[in-house]
Amino acid sequence: MPETPLMANMSQLNKNYAYIADSTNENSFKKEYLQVDYLENYVERADKVISFLRKQAWVDKDKFVVMAHSQGTHVASELAVKNKNVTHLGLFGANVFGRIDQMIREERRRAETGKISWETAQKNMEYWYQLWAEANDPKAKETRPDLYSWKSFSKPTFEDLLKLDIPIYLTYGTRDITSDLCGLLPLIFISHGKNNLTLKRQIGLDHNFFEVDNDGIPDYSKPHWRQVVNEFIDWTLQGE
Repeated sequence: MPETPLMANMSQLNKNYAYIADSTNENSFKKEYLQVDYLENYVERADKVISFLRKQAWVDKDKFVVMAHSQGTHVASELAVKNKNVTHLGLFGANVFGRIDQMIREERRRAETGKISWETAQKNMEYWYQLWAEANDPKAKETRPDLYSWKSFSKPTFEDLLKLDIPIYLTYGTRDITSDLCGLLPLIFISHGKNNLTLKRQIGLDHNFFEVDNDGIPDYSKPHWRQVVNEFIDWTLQGE
């Protein structure tokens, strides 16, 4: 990540293993990091990486596969549109409708499953509506750069995907609320006359492809990342 040490002590990480400036405050991200933590910056950085790699003798110039997970799928989707050297795109655990919508869907699910009351859900939704209003303030990047990140990563990914004619592989866990709406993407592709999408559901797995219990708690002794990635690799090799 930009403006983030490559190595740090465990005391400098929060419970999500993100680097923080103050160990007593799990949300104390460096200002320098927040100012560059937005979609367009990551796309530009990734584009430079591709330019570097294509100059290396050991890199295949005819086939260039980009694979991304979670937030990275936003970067990869826009990158594939920008950089015409990308020949295959793999998206794992994507929210093709952006990011902010997930917050509303999570509150709704918590209310539907009885974990919170609908009154609490409504109050929480109002918080997210207000945050989104602030993120869309033209001065947000100057006053609160963390809000600009919300805005940039809430751009619907499917708009970029529809611009692509290269093969696209989308896989997600059926117990992952982030990717709940991925099942709608084939309808969008069909309505636009596109047939370059492969959709693969990972039954019963979460956002990081772990098995989960009835309460949605991941069982870290039952990972499936290797299986999921190998399926994607096999897909990229079709026709060779």
